[in-house]
Amino acid sequence: MLDIRTADRGDIRDVNLAAVIDTLRRHESVTRARIARETGLSSPTVSAMVTTLLEAGLVTTAGSGPATGGRRGDLYELKADARLVLALDLSSTPPRRALVDLRGDIVGGSAADLPKSALRSPQAFVRWVTRHAASLDGLVGIGVAVPGVTDPVTGTIEWAPSLGWRDVRLRDELQSAGDAVVVVDNDLNLASLGEHAFADERVSDLVMLGLRGGLGAGVILGGALHRGVHFAAGEIGYLPVMPGTRGTRDFGALEATLFDSLDESAAGEGRAGIVKLLSFACVAVAAVLDVAVIVLGEELLRHGEDLPRELHQRLAEVLPHPPAVVASKLGTDGTLRGAAAAVHAEVTHDIRRLLA
Repeated sequence: MLDIRTADRGDIRDVNLAAVIDTLRRHESVTRARIARETGLSSPTVSAMVTTLLEAGLVTTAGSGPATGGRRGDLYELKADARLVLALDLSSTPPRRALVDLRGDIVGGSAADLPKSALRSPQAFVRWVTRHAASLDGLVGIGVAVPGVTDPVTGTIEWAPSLGWRDVRLRDELQSAGDAVVVVDNDLNLASLGEHAFADERVSDLVMLGLRGGLGAGVILGGALHRGVHFAAGEIGYLPVMPGTRGTRDFGALEATLFDSLDESAAGEGRAGIVKLLSFACVAVAAVLDVAVIVLGEELLRHGEDLPRELHQRLAEVLPHPPAVVASKLGTDGTLRGAAAAVHAEVTHDIRRLLA
């Protein structure tokens, strides 16, 4: 999940701990010898790291491993629910929340709706999150997925049309009430992180398309989220559909035309227009970025289970190397799990937060 480089000396103890934790995440249970093989760390270093994690309550013993000609090694497993992330998806209908553990799984197996009162204003949202977070044990971070343009460096919501929120310094507001890591990012950015981290594709380059208040994309290139100079990479709704077609500052020409086609489809006039417009978007994305996979969000799949096949067929007609087009593996939980993955990445850079 994480690209972590390891070494054995100096002030890199935290990096080594992060590497061990990442190995534990990827296995139900694992021996110290296997951790050493997979991380490249020495056996004494791994033993010291495992002891530290045991003392912090992040790891438990899980019996003995298989015999391999010598003494059976002890098995260790990550106590995933010892540290939690409060993930919030403001782009879903209705907006949802979940607790996500260190493996990226939703605690209890399902998310819950946010109360309507929490979204009346940014101030109401901050008050609700602050109160809820204060009641949680083992909370290390808060991840917020926003349907709009965000500045992830400052944690500012620059403009979220569907919420009516503009220039909201959400991370500062939430961090002022506690010491948890706070991540604020675009919903499709986080959804694409979720697909990359937890789905089965295991590719380094993918694009996820979603229709949440508008048409957008999350872009993963070289295994990392690509944001763009203005943090607006993936705003494909602004693509011009044809000469003379114009959108507005809030809604681009492509997504405005797509919404018209969705209305026509709902009125029983077929879905050819939807397929044509999404094909146009997919061709543009694939031709420029040459990704391996285009992932369709669940809100797009509501307009036809055959949509991935239809879009791939269109791509194959015009591109020499068409990407695969697949349905989201994570469904509506992908954005929540991606928000948690973003928090986990931040915490990895300050591993002491996990040990506290």
